[in-house]
Amino acid sequence: MLAAGSGTALGDALTDQAKGLLEQGRAKEAYQLLLPRESERAGEVEFDYLLGIAANDTGEHERAVFALERVLALQPRHHLARAEIARAYLALGEREGARRELETVRSQSIPDEAKASIERLLAAIRAADTTRIEGFVELGFGYDSNVNSATAASQITIPAAVPGIGGATFVLAPGSRERHDAFAALSGGLNLTHKLNENWALVGAAAGSARLHRDEDRFDQLTLDGSAGARWSRERDAVTVGAQIQSFELDDARLRETKGLVAQWQHSYDERRQASVFGQYSALRYPAQSIRDADRSVLGVAYGRAFAVRYAPVLFGSAYTGTERERASGVPHLGHELRGVRLGAELRLGQGWGVLASASHEERRYGGTEPLFAEARKDRQSDLSAGISYLLRARTTLLAQLAYTDNRSNIPIHAFDRTVGTLSVRFAF
Repeated sequence: MLAAGSGTALGDALTDQAKGLLEQGRAKEAYQLLLPRESERAGEVEFDYLLGIAANDTGEHERAVFALERVLALQPRHHLARAEIARAYLALGEREGARRELETVRSQSIPDEAKASIERLLAAIRAADTTRIEGFVELGFGYDSNVNSATAASQITIPAAVPGIGGATFVLAPGSRERHDAFAALSGGLNLTHKLNENWALVGAAAGSARLHRDEDRFDQLTLDGSAGARWSRERDAVTVGAQIQSFELDDARLRETKGLVAQWQHSYDERRQASVFGQYSALRYPAQSIRDADRSVLGVAYGRAFAVRYAPVLFGSAYTGTERERASGVPHLGHELRGVRLGAELRLGQGWGVLASASHEERRYGGTEPLFAEARKDRQSDLSAGISYLLRARTTLLAQLAYTDNRSNIPIHAFDRTVGTLSVRFAF
């Protein structure tokens, strides 16, 4: 009991001393006083709040976010901590996060002078948001158990109902069977938002990704994406419409080109709940295999919610349906109807750690009989993925991810499973 009492007294003396240093404008000394005790006192509201202030005033904004997240996990209505974490977000360039926290604080019962300070910060954010450019570059490497998404079977038997070759067994060529390999990956992208007025903004994006395999270089990939459009927003609603284009290359040759339109209506019920309805039309063209050309249409809904509890979990889900219509005549088996669902969750563990997991399922029913198998193709694809991230420094994140795909089909050559593991580092700007 004496030992416990002594520790409590020491703890009070520590926070009192830190508070005194902060009041004197000696933030660096307060930070150096508190930081060595973080491992043993993390989770104490007063300690974490003072550490967050000291870190902010010293320029250690990532550390401030970690400390203040712990405060808000325990006391979501700690408005001073929420204002401090908004200041840290703003210093890190995360304007949306800063705006969200400041607007939450502004809606509470706080002194008029505090509201005036918040209004000044929000005005500064709005001014900076007139033209906003954000981007990233990501470098990584990994291992793919099935680089060509092919069956693991070495031979197939043709159903007896197929005229002429029914009952025959064929050995698949090596390139038509599952191939595994290590790879290196590079990706990057830019997002542009230019506000025209209070309600209208122009939006655009450009991205690219490349995957280079160690041995199976015939499956090397290059993807280039671009989009441009406009967004209208008022209060809790936003509508975005735009055009999209994509080029996909396999082994240095154009495999598919995509052009299309996308539209989305998004409604925010409050700062933590959001729903949307989206539609997409895409013209898929295969320069070297025009028989595969198709027009794809998708319509769906999505919902997401953030929770103001420990680890700040975010849950999201979507459901969609659509069609992919073949353009060539006499090949109905190349077109299909589709429907699917996706669920996911994110957790912020503090100290720079985060976790992301998702699961999805899609069913595809094709429009005609497969010539070699005498029945219409039906696929059921399930995907699972999980990852963990660590913030190395401001805007630099280490990512480790594992994804698994299981595609079940009544046509043997289309059934496969695949596991992909990657380790990468992302630089945001």
